[in-house]
Amino acid sequence: MIIYTAEELKDNKIFDLNDDFIKLLSLLEEINPCNQFYEIAENCLIISYNLKLNLFNFKNILPLKAKVQVIGLPVSLSQRGYLGNLNKTVDIVKKRKGLKIILNADTEIIKGAKTLSTFVFENSFETFDDYLNKLRSSYRRRINKALRYRNSLNIRKIQNSNFSDAHYNLYLSIMIRTDNPLETLPIDFFRDYDSEIYEFTDKNDNVIGFIQLKELDGRLCFLFGGFNKEDVEKYDIYYNMLLKIIEIAIEKKAKIIEFGQTAEESKLKIGCREVYKYLYVHHSNVVINFMIQKLLSTMSYRPYGKVHHVFKE
Repeated sequence: MIIYTAEELKDNKIFDLNDDFIKLLSLLEEINPCNQFYEIAENCLIISYNLKLNLFNFKNILPLKAKVQVIGLPVSLSQRGYLGNLNKTVDIVKKRKGLKIILNADTEIIKGAKTLSTFVFENSFETFDDYLNKLRSSYRRRINKALRYRNSLNIRKIQNSNFSDAHYNLYLSIMIRTDNPLETLPIDFFRDYDSEIYEFTDKNDNVIGFIQLKELDGRLCFLFGGFNKEDVEKYDIYYNMLLKIIEIAIEKKAKIIEFGQTAEESKLKIGCREVYKYLYVHHSNVVINFMIQKLLSTMSYRPYGKVHHVFKE
């Protein structure tokens, strides 16, 4: 096994890794150390880190937390944590000791074993009004209802260095409420990562929400956001955050928006499509692994399933 640091990955001869990817991994090594390491073997790059994870993450039953080696990015994004052949990656992971989980695979590894779906918006609109006009009437009414709250909101891009404790507390409020938490990032991630942050304030200039976005290879990625639960009803804040992302993407002419892996219904009703993601779990103990393989499909995430016909055509 050859282990690399993020900086050393630049010099590998197999994978052409872009600077944004290396910078993200380097920053996470610095601000969110979780024993992440990078292995290149058999023409596969495998990104791994350690985490205490609820093994019944997708079921509303008694939590069972265990130390897990996660094959994935050490940040809650929907991208996979390996490059190269998936079958070879699985074989390499099987040889490691303890409990391992491959997250966000693009193809099924064990029948029925899914992790959270991701939600993708395909942008072919000239303007935001063009988007609104192409919605079916029932979905347009719901979105216009949310947009009426914009008169009570100020939305502006801020410098990352101005990401304050008030912004961060809104992120923490999301992490406390989430049903499927992984790691919680420190405030330095928002201040130091090369991304765009837009804040939402009320008429008294109180921060009530924010969105963090990153452009990657023509895609606009929704990384993280924050808001308080009580402001959903007061300002329809979450819908307005999603709609602002669409507006920004149209202005930037980004062809794809990656909206991430939560809030399925809201994202589908603004025009996203659901993209399945898959997982694999293995334990080096033969008995434990046998039980895991038998239970995995039963304990996995169940996709939203319902199709919303949001657009006229």
